[in-house]
Amino acid sequence: MAGTYECSLQGLITNEEQKKAVIDRIIGIAGNDTMIDLLEHEIVFSPTVQTPIGPARNDDVVLRLVSRVESELQQSLKHRQWYLCMQGNPELQRTRTATVRPITRVQVSGDVFRYMKSLGYT
Repeated sequence: MAGTYECSLQGLITNEEQKKAVIDRIIGIAGNDTMIDLLEHEIVFSPTVQTPIGPARNDDVVLRLVSRVESELQQSLKHRQWYLCMQGNPELQRTRTATVRPITRVQVSGDVFRYMKSLGYT
């Protein structure tokens, strides 16, 4: 029996032609039940006070708020279920053809933007 994997693809799409090509490939892999299942909104937060530029800056933790967009109602930021995510450092192994990193993901509720500010993130 084959395992199930959740994969993330991150990058910058600069035009509609590229967007269509990426969506077509994702649908080719995941199927085309509904496009709305493919939409996820991610907001990246950095520490308000960052370590000065240098090797120690790599220790600054970047946090992400992530929400699936499951309906037209959820276009509004207020009507979504948000998750706070932290990505760990890549686990590099020569035998792998992909970059693998641990991800911690917890459900949050209430005013998530105020919460991020209280944690010292902008």
